[in-house]
Amino acid sequence: MEDIISVEKIAVIANGSIDDYGLIKDILQDYDQFFAVDGGLNHCPNLEVQPTLLIGDMDSVDPMVQKEYPNLGTMTFQRDKNATDLELAIEFLVEKKPKSITIFSGIGDRIDHSITNLILITRYPGKVFLETEREIIGAIKDTLELTTTPGQTLSLIPLNGPVCGINSSGLKWELQDGTLDKNFVGISNEVVDSSICISVESGDLVYSLHKIKE
Repeated sequence: MEDIISVEKIAVIANGSIDDYGLIKDILQDYDQFFAVDGGLNHCPNLEVQPTLLIGDMDSVDPMVQKEYPNLGTMTFQRDKNATDLELAIEFLVEKKPKSITIFSGIGDRIDHSITNLILITRYPGKVFLETEREIIGAIKDTLELTTTPGQTLSLIPLNGPVCGINSSGLKWELQDGTLDKNFVGISNEVVDSSICISVESGDLVYSLHKIKE
């Protein structure tokens, strides 16, 4: 297992929803290595990706799909555990020190799993991201700088408690030493510049950057 990761940009295929396989397949062209988490393997034939490893307790992977990958290695967990398969997979992958890890199909019909996955990325700000057909989601520690397109929608959501000392540039409604909490959430701000900068003094701040449709 020590030599399994030899690239910088990793895609993790989870067991949530994918509405447009063609679009996600195009996005995955920019990734070097793929890992399937349990039922995430069920998406892999439609995405035309070859996972390096299948990780999980194997309670949701389709046995017929697994047969399509006869040489695929597995990292198997017990079903009774104190963390989700995705949490354990990300913990394992982060230890390998890749440049970034992006979770695909991490949002789905199970709202409990979706919320857990949002909390999960706050543990690894700037390292672990969620991506769907429509948006890119990450956590901010200290400062975030992103290349953007005017007209994009950006939401800033506090998790795990209040977020204080927020400053922004490049947005229609700027924050200057602002605070976001359960009473004030920064939904649907608008990008007005080719780049944005957001800094945070304390707290876990999640951003959702919506993609521009071509």
